[in-house]
Amino acid sequence: MPSIRSRTLAAAAAVIAAIMVTTTACDSKKDDGAAAQPSSSSQAGKNVDTGQDDDGSTSLGGYKLPAGIPTDLSGAALEKWKNGGWKDYSDWASKAEDFANPYIKDFWTPEKMAAAKSSIPVTQAGSTSSGSGNGATSYLPDGRVKRKVATKVKATYHHYAAPVGKLFFSSPEGSMVCSAAVVTDPAHPGKSNMVWTAGHCVHAGKGGGWYRNIAFVPSYNNGARLSNRQITNPRAKSVSPYGIWWANWATTSSQWIKGGGHQGNAASAYDYAVLHVKPESGRKSLQERLGSALPVWFNAPAANKVKNMKVRGYPAEAPYDGSKMYDCRGATKRFVLASNAPAQFMIGCTMNGGASGGPWFMTHSGRTYLVSNNSLSDRKTFITGPRLGKNAKQVYLATSRKFK
Repeated sequence: MPSIRSRTLAAAAAVIAAIMVTTTACDSKKDDGAAAQPSSSSQAGKNVDTGQDDDGSTSLGGYKLPAGIPTDLSGAALEKWKNGGWKDYSDWASKAEDFANPYIKDFWTPEKMAAAKSSIPVTQAGSTSSGSGNGATSYLPDGRVKRKVATKVKATYHHYAAPVGKLFFSSPEGSMVCSAAVVTDPAHPGKSNMVWTAGHCVHAGKGGGWYRNIAFVPSYNNGARLSNRQITNPRAKSVSPYGIWWANWATTSSQWIKGGGHQGNAASAYDYAVLHVKPESGRKSLQERLGSALPVWFNAPAANKVKNMKVRGYPAEAPYDGSKMYDCRGATKRFVLASNAPAQFMIGCTMNGGASGGPWFMTHSGRTYLVSNNSLSDRKTFITGPRLGKNAKQVYLATSRKFK
């Protein structure tokens, strides 16, 4: 993952901002249990700690700010902050539980979105190996999964894939991009502002911290008419026709925070995150604005029982450029990286970096559910996604409860 550099975060995180703190202390046992009926409303366990410290806090712009954070940053200090002064990563590792995502007007211009780099953890190439005593098989790129070339999703995207979009964020390496999807919120039926993505799209994992300037753009390049080379300011509405939605809360698994990394490891089975977002303007929720959101199916059928998985995202590495949405479809296989980790889904697919966090979904009893997100890839043959179980439900419900 990117190197850690620069100064401290305190002063920069003060401007009309959502300054939140979040962790999850989830059960470390395997998620890969028996299949259950789709559900998104049961209560999370008491071991979830979302970590917000309200002692002595103040309010600014409708958000609570931790004690000691200045509520005014203006003039030269504000300009410096807007031009990159927010990049305070020197204390990143010790601040891994602090999520700070101040809103900056006009930060994500069409040009900056088009130039954002892709990032996706990769697996170590090698032969297959058996799991340690659990009867599972670790499928590495050795021909067991048939390579399937990703196909373009029909435009307009709002008609064929309304909940899907691109996620942008800033890292020590610069502007980065992932994919994501809108999910339902049990606390606000029909009015969700929740977005599902990969944990590595919001937090660097072991030794790192939260990324900055995280924003979701649904139906990016909705008409699929533009390449990244053609995207310019006058065409902003066609790039982000449903607005730019900044994250004011993020939750990922404690397993990813403590152990996640650029190379695939056991923490990849917990590589998921849920965001709560706000519009730049207007009062309608994200779900109301789009007219669509995906319910989440926790403990969906195991990978070796799924024949009709669908996977979507915006791949951004050659031969793709990140401007178009693609999908892959078919049966899944089990993917196991460690004996102490749940089995993941695996599907043959050529999507690569930029597709990270994009939704995996299935249809059950006539309704479509999100069941995973793009996580690992060898960038040429397959993509994997975590099977969402008890830990994932805790992450999901912890985010929902914060905005009851």
